[in-house]
Amino acid sequence: MGSLVEYRCPACPYRSGMLRLGWGKAGRAEYWGGLAACPACKTILCLNLSDTGVDRRDRRCSECGGPVRLLEGIAERIACPRCGADLVAEHQGNWS
Repeated sequence: MGSLVEYRCPACPYRSGMLRLGWGKAGRAEYWGGLAACPACKTILCLNLSDTGVDRRDRRCSECGGPVRLLEGIAERIACPRCGADLVAEHQGNWS
């Protein structure tokens, strides 16, 4: 089962929106949601790490096409892309 997570900033109005992290019953081969940060958009997003159609070393933002930085799981301290404060993860449920 994967997790539905939303990141919010306690210092500014930034919210990531619902992100679908992990993988479901079909396994990692179909969908593997991983966290990434886009410095150009100043946002946190979820990428499908199972997508074989893209170069793993050149992941791009779906909104602006800029390069993104993959984040280490959900344990890494994640700074707000807008103000730099530590984001708070809110678990919204599970998906499969």
